[in-house]
Amino acid sequence: MSASAESFKAAFRRHPAGVAIVVGEGEDGPVGITASSVASVSAHPPILSFSLSRSGSSAQAIAGSPRVAVMLLTADHRPLAESFARSGGDRFTPDQPWLTSPDALPVVDGAAAVLHGRVSRVVPAGDSWLVLVAVDDVVLAQRDTEHDTDGTSGGDALQPLVYADRRWWTPAELRRPDPATGP
Repeated sequence: MSASAESFKAAFRRHPAGVAIVVGEGEDGPVGITASSVASVSAHPPILSFSLSRSGSSAQAIAGSPRVAVMLLTADHRPLAESFARSGGDRFTPDQPWLTSPDALPVVDGAAAVLHGRVSRVVPAGDSWLVLVAVDDVVLAQRDTEHDTDGTSGGDALQPLVYADRRWWTPAELRRPDPATGP
């Protein structure tokens, strides 16, 4: 058996994933990408991973950056995610919601979470790199307790941004049947 690249990509289009922006330090200032490959690797010590396409214009700079910030995005950040996903898209403009973190990296204002850390390892993997980050700081956004009925995340107004089937979604939108195709 042999999986084709097309069938492999088609399979993962059916796998919804959270959306993040990863920012690192480049020679000429900050660089960033939209990533749907961010994953928790270990809690003790805290380590996360994400993948970078080696052909991406920002990949080399992020992989070589001593520090990175990984922002887990909410549905409100869809325009920003779209811009960072597009080659040549606007990045780090004054009209985008940026703050400066204590380690001087730009971070997304209102992100559900911001994870700061150092790139600890870059592993070649096919036409990509798997980047491991030793996380040394986590900043969580405040939850909207006004809409939270039981003190848990059930009423959380921080709707995550999700990517599936080449589209941006919220979890609520993923649950709704498509009128064109039915339930």
